[in-house]
Amino acid sequence: MWRVSKLCAETAKATVESANIIVGWLEKASDYFKPFKPEIKSMVVNYRNRRSEINLLLNIPEGIRRAIHYVEIPAYQNFMVQDMMDESFSRVGDLWWYEDGKWKLDPARLPKCENYLLMLRGTVPDETLNQLVRIQPAVNRDQTEEDDRFWLDCMLRNVGLLEKIWKELSIDEVNVGVRVGIERCFSTTIPKEFKRRLEATRRWVAAGRGKDKEEVQRAWRNVRQVTQTSKVSVEEIIDTIYKLTSGEAFGAYLNLEQPYRLGEIRREEIYTTPFPARMAVEATTELGLQKPTATGYLTFKKKAYTEKIKETLDKLD
Repeated sequence: MWRVSKLCAETAKATVESANIIVGWLEKASDYFKPFKPEIKSMVVNYRNRRSEINLLLNIPEGIRRAIHYVEIPAYQNFMVQDMMDESFSRVGDLWWYEDGKWKLDPARLPKCENYLLMLRGTVPDETLNQLVRIQPAVNRDQTEEDDRFWLDCMLRNVGLLEKIWKELSIDEVNVGVRVGIERCFSTTIPKEFKRRLEATRRWVAAGRGKDKEEVQRAWRNVRQVTQTSKVSVEEIIDTIYKLTSGEAFGAYLNLEQPYRLGEIRREEIYTTPFPARMAVEATTELGLQKPTATGYLTFKKKAYTEKIKETLDKLD
């Protein structure tokens, strides 16, 4: 029990430390913005590209503009002043400039209004995101003759602590990777003659990468032997398999429950057989303080996909 409590405490501490890495720039900047009464602390992170946006609402009345000659904010953690808008949504971000490692602004040059939205952007380190978001490896929980179903689960860590730091926090494009096995879809469908030709070609390619010249010759004789009487070339077979395992074609046999949606789909290029063994599928979602968890099923319609493979290969024979 003591070890569990200690582990929870360490995890919470790591989450706070990671959050502090993110808010460090904001807290430093807020000190410089104190005369402008910063009201909003919100943050949007793109999990995929690690880019982050922080928005601050500033109140800069005319009296303060006259009293303060200029504002300067030290650059920190790759964050930069991206833009600034006034109450009429006119962009005034070009009034900021970067000099001597600092972002600077002359308030006297601002238009005559009181409220401004300042947008800050930067990069969030990988280790920080890993402490903020937990992604459970996808598990195949339900296999039937027709479908394979994979359980997806991701969440924000220590939401209660994050709520004390942020008023708004959104992490977009959180991607859960799923490896969908397709080897049996091909092995139970592809004609034996096609398998022999593919295996012979694979052996020849592998021999060509080695230093055994006799094996190269043997592999080449084997290729010629198994392909001499065939009406269908190896190139046609490989091209058909590649089309069947393209992201667009394979995606037609996947269903995703909300709040997930399909992201990138690609074949794994490391083969243990003459055809791909798995497809790499990304399921993406958004997390935030209002919706800190995302769960759902990814369903692979393997029977329908297998029938499609058979139908397509039959047309080649």
